[in-house]
Amino acid sequence: MFERFGRSWRLMKQSYGVLMQDKELLILPVLSGLCILVVLASFLIPLGVFAGDDFDTEGREGFWLVVTFLFYVVTYTIGIFFQAAIVAGATERMTGGDPTVGSALRAAGSRFGAILMWGIVAGTVGMILKAIQERSEWVGRIVAGLLGAAWSLATFFVVPVLVLEKQPVGASFKRSWGLVKERWGEAVIGGGGIGLASMLFVIPLAVIVGFLANAGLVGLAIATGVGGGALLMVFFSALQSVYVAALYRYATTEAAPKGFGIAEIKGAFRHK
Repeated sequence: MFERFGRSWRLMKQSYGVLMQDKELLILPVLSGLCILVVLASFLIPLGVFAGDDFDTEGREGFWLVVTFLFYVVTYTIGIFFQAAIVAGATERMTGGDPTVGSALRAAGSRFGAILMWGIVAGTVGMILKAIQERSEWVGRIVAGLLGAAWSLATFFVVPVLVLEKQPVGASFKRSWGLVKERWGEAVIGGGGIGLASMLFVIPLAVIVGFLANAGLVGLAIATGVGGGALLMVFFSALQSVYVAALYRYATTEAAPKGFGIAEIKGAFRHK
């Protein structure tokens, strides 16, 4: 456990070091979040205005299914697009370039068609996993968790392959799983991601929010929770994309990217 935490902390610092060379890339997860908020409003406001209290939900399962599917696809596509932009920018830095927000967005934009197709696939899978989780109680949650972990592992490098190798969706999926097996064998995610280290920031934020709420400062607690949570989401979203780009560089070149240690890269996954 302590070894995993230490690796997680070092990976976070290394990803941070790369990201700080191009701080402007932090705007990309901010833009992603803003776009998703706009999409959320565009779905919820019309439904609230036109549905009303007298809206008959019975017999409209097909309608809600279509709306939910569209929402999943659009939000997944937005997230993937901006992740692709950060991956492209980080890779440009790792290969000796000097990325900008514009160059990162252009790289992702040039692959928008493939990103949209992957958004449809990923949104569909996400929707199916959510349905399994909600309709089968605890058994469904276990099954959905296992399927979700397997899907995350197999698709770990899909975004870098899509945007950097310019492969179509099917070939990107095969290439992603092939890279994982080639470098780490039959592995599972969890050996050294940056998620564990993020708890050092999430836990104090939760404590502060709880303290403010218990003190009766509910408004301040909500503002602190929402604002702090948004900042952490932006920060760690960017770090995770840099981390994925670094792992992709190692998987395709057999060398740790500049700024990353080989031990941390090799420990990104652990064998079953």
